[in-house]
Amino acid sequence: METHLAYCSACDREVEVTLKPGFTPEPGEPIPADAMVCLAHGDTCTGALCPLFGLPPEQMRQNLDASGLRPKS
Repeated sequence: METHLAYCSACDREVEVTLKPGFTPEPGEPIPADAMVCLAHGDTCTGALCPLFGLPPEQMRQNLDASGLRPKS
C-alpha cells in the first residue's frame, strides 16, 4: 500500500492518506470519493467537509472502515 503525507488543517498536522486497496486510478481521470482513505480519520474531524478531499466526515469514516485499514486500538 502506497501512502502519502498531506497537511490537514482540521488536525493542524500532516496525516497519512492512501487509496482503498485494489483501486488503480486511470491517468487523467478523477479519483472517486469512495476510493480516498484518510488513515488518521478520527475525533478531530469535526467540520462539515474533510479539508483534504472535500468529503463529509461520515463518508471518510465509511471509506476507512470499508478499506480494512483502520489501525487496531
